[in-house]
Amino acid sequence: MSDGTEARVAAFCSAEAADPFHAVAEGSDVWRPDPFDVRTIHARVRDWFDRAVARTSAAEGPSSGRMLLLLGESGSGKTHLMRAFRARLHGEGLGYCAYMQMTTYSEDYARYALNNVVDSLDRPYFEGRDAESGLRRISDRLVAMLPESDRPAVDRLRDGGLTQAAADALVADLADDLVRDPRLGGVDVYLIQPMLYLQAGDPAIHARLLKYLRCEALSERDRRYLGGLDPSVYADACARMIARLGKLIYAVDRAPLVICVDQLEEIYDLDEAGPRFRRAMAVLCDLLSRVPSAIVVVSCLKDLYDELQSKLTRPVRDRVEHDPRPAVLESPCGPDDVRDLIARRLAFLFRERGVEPDPDDPTAPFPPEFVAALVGLRPRDVLQECQAYRERCVEEGKMAPRPRDVGAAPRPAAVAGPSRDLIEIGRAWNDFRSSQAEPVPTEEPELAELLTLALREASVEIGAGPDAVRAEADGRFVVYENHRTRFVVAVCNKNPQGGSLAKQIDELERRAADRGRRPVAVRSIRFPPTGNNTQISTLLTAFDARGGARVVVEDADWRAMAAFLAFRADKADDPAFGPWRERDRPLTGLRPLRTILQLDAPTSGGTHER
Repeated sequence: MSDGTEARVAAFCSAEAADPFHAVAEGSDVWRPDPFDVRTIHARVRDWFDRAVARTSAAEGPSSGRMLLLLGESGSGKTHLMRAFRARLHGEGLGYCAYMQMTTYSEDYARYALNNVVDSLDRPYFEGRDAESGLRRISDRLVAMLPESDRPAVDRLRDGGLTQAAADALVADLADDLVRDPRLGGVDVYLIQPMLYLQAGDPAIHARLLKYLRCEALSERDRRYLGGLDPSVYADACARMIARLGKLIYAVDRAPLVICVDQLEEIYDLDEAGPRFRRAMAVLCDLLSRVPSAIVVVSCLKDLYDELQSKLTRPVRDRVEHDPRPAVLESPCGPDDVRDLIARRLAFLFRERGVEPDPDDPTAPFPPEFVAALVGLRPRDVLQECQAYRERCVEEGKMAPRPRDVGAAPRPAAVAGPSRDLIEIGRAWNDFRSSQAEPVPTEEPELAELLTLALREASVEIGAGPDAVRAEADGRFVVYENHRTRFVVAVCNKNPQGGSLAKQIDELERRAADRGRRPVAVRSIRFPPTGNNTQISTLLTAFDARGGARVVVEDADWRAMAAFLAFRADKADDPAFGPWRERDRPLTGLRPLRTILQLDAPTSGGTHER
């Protein structure tokens, strides 16, 4: 057919085409922009969010109207909305978003919240466009407030090569200059000072800064990297640290700290859930009182909130229910919503296969009567119906017979959810990972050993038997082989100044070539940028061109690896551990491990930097 219909049908029915109709948003999806987002869905709530951000950024921050409770049934789009909020905020540089799960066994919800805030700020600010972390962005904004006379000092700090004593003196002088700036009135100098150390671009400093921000104990060696700074380990330190970060963000960027709290949907023991829910909401309300530029969005199943609301104290309940009123997410999709939900995903599917969508009928080749019958369903149901119909077409290798009349048929019975044991161990993992107190290694050989163990465990998740995997650590190197890939990984955390990082990359390439394997360079902070005329830029560009991969493993990822190993040691005998691990894939859900193991459409070469 000359109009491309045949090509579109072939792409639609191809088993090789990616499935764009996946309906469930996972927590890990929140960090990535959603190319399929339909802004007209829940437009009223999105408008409230935009107004709250604008009002908070425009003045000293309103004292009210900064906590929104999202209520809806399962599948109504609560997590999708939170993903859209973060994409909106970071895509336009309007603020900083933290994301966490509400339900936790942790008795110290402030620490749980702080760990998730720090993890969120340490991620790339806007994946695919701005690889710098939110923390580095804050540090850059802080430096931009310095007088011009301080620029040479900042350049010396960035260039590296300073002794620790010289770096400490330089940072102390810069911090003193910043404290005198009236725009930073009320911002803690003992937060300004460690944030300035980020300018050195040193992974060792970065690791210690994160421990300080998490209010963890610091060893004498840790403190030396931060100018002898004392740790914040006093009572109430975690809640105060969140407030200190929120105030710093507003001072340097005139922007809010938005905390999105996503309610886990399976709760069996309401008596036990009530005190935790009350404690969590009290901590969040306290945060709003401490930081006039903070915004909190909490999502919860409506039926669950109806059961738990009586557990809240009267002041907290008044704030939650009247400042503003909760937003009840209406599920039914209108005709335009259905069209946009389908059309955006079809366009992605077609273009991935080198085919253009039909401009006159963007939902083709879905039958028109099928599309019309989807009106009035939840967004999740719309996508699941589309997914099921396309799967039939893929199985048959052609357009399947006319699908059933979705609109007239009763909604399919709900698929049985996970068992209570699976839910309990999933929550235990969420808490264990968020409150992991074991120190993460900072030295390169120790990181390589941790990565070796994590790669072995990740291989179990992808079905590779123990005899089919070889992973051995050798100093800062890891030599790995399984049934589908072979590579040499090297932890490359040296500074680019003075050629130290270049030497690490050269040594990695030599070792990989000697073994006939793919070289993978791992770094705990962003690699130096390419595209300029520096020696390291030229070397990294050539490394990419020769098939090398560069992977940033952030602090949260190292912590998750270390936490899993400890969690497995504690829970391996639990009958639910194996099924939970198979379902949730705690390690192969980490993007750096997926990239290293080439689990997502591996390419023949080029950079895989996160």
